[in-house]
Amino acid sequence: MIRRDGVRGDRKRRNEKDDALRSGEPGTVVAEGQTPGLFAGLGQTLTRGVVAGLFAGLLFLVSQMGWAVENLDKPALAPMLDMSTIFTRDEVPAATPGSVVIGLVTHLNLSMLFGIGFSMLVVPLARNTMLLVLGGLGYGLLLYVLNIQILGRLAFEWFTNPNGPPQVAEIFFHAEFGLLLVPFFIGAAQRVRAVAA
Repeated sequence: MIRRDGVRGDRKRRNEKDDALRSGEPGTVVAEGQTPGLFAGLGQTLTRGVVAGLFAGLLFLVSQMGWAVENLDKPALAPMLDMSTIFTRDEVPAATPGSVVIGLVTHLNLSMLFGIGFSMLVVPLARNTMLLVLGGLGYGLLLYVLNIQILGRLAFEWFTNPNGPPQVAEIFFHAEFGLLLVPFFIGAAQRVRAVAA
């Protein structure tokens, strides 16, 4: 009999805890519905940022590769060789298989990181699709200024070298990256608008 009461008490405590989680009391993180709680939906936001960044980054890379072949008379691997200089610290990219791998890994990781940044910084501010599109464009151009103009001048000089990546094309590629992130977050912008209303 004592054991039975103890089991009932445990069940009652578990039910009260479940009710508190469902009600969204302060300090609780809700698994179902994901509305209350500080970290509700964070995993989904980060995952969407990673996927969007990979997608946009791969298309960004393909655009750069095509531009290198068609307009610069360089090999299609040139953008990955450019990216490799971030780690190798070479003044001029070395055309080696290792540099291609380093450049590709660097590019994909930065793309994921920038996708997460977009999901955390821009998406919460966008109340409709038009603001999201403008935010994507602005985010891409901001990445160009930060990565190429600021970091390129301070630490990665190949990116501002006259023989390096063409600046006008880089502006376009970065704007393209920001815009390619947008489709992954259109539903999120609509949810932000609904919450604000």
